[in-house]
Amino acid sequence: MSVVLDELDKKILHEVCSGIHSYDDLAKTLNVTRGTVYRRMEKLEKNNVIEKKIMAIPNFKALNLSAIILGMELAYDDTEEVTEALMKLSHTKLFWKCYGAHNLIAILNCEKGSEGETITNLRQLLSKLRISSVTVSVGFEWEKVEISPY
Repeated sequence: MSVVLDELDKKILHEVCSGIHSYDDLAKTLNVTRGTVYRRMEKLEKNNVIEKKIMAIPNFKALNLSAIILGMELAYDDTEEVTEALMKLSHTKLFWKCYGAHNLIAILNCEKGSEGETITNLRQLLSKLRISSVTVSVGFEWEKVEISPY
């Protein structure tokens, strides 16, 4: 089911995705009442557009972490098995089911300097699953993180 958002909903979504804001701050920024912001946020949550959580984006460089990006090509019927196997790993952070060169992309993190060992361990795990091909990249620095779709 697709949810239709008006311009105010999109502005609220953009603001809350860019960082933590109080309803008062959002109301002032968007030139609406606090009650309007509250009702809109409740509607966005009810329609599963957002989940209200407090989140932060860590500085991977300061934490001495690297990102391991896996691009996998596999049969659609095998997607759940592969996803479940990778989700059991504590350093798995994100999945995308997609179309194109890969039908599953995963992002994991590891300590800088242990990328080779992490990739070797991942390849051993993935070799036990039905995957046609895997490409691996190591991300060493985040340039931009913006999760707002608007």
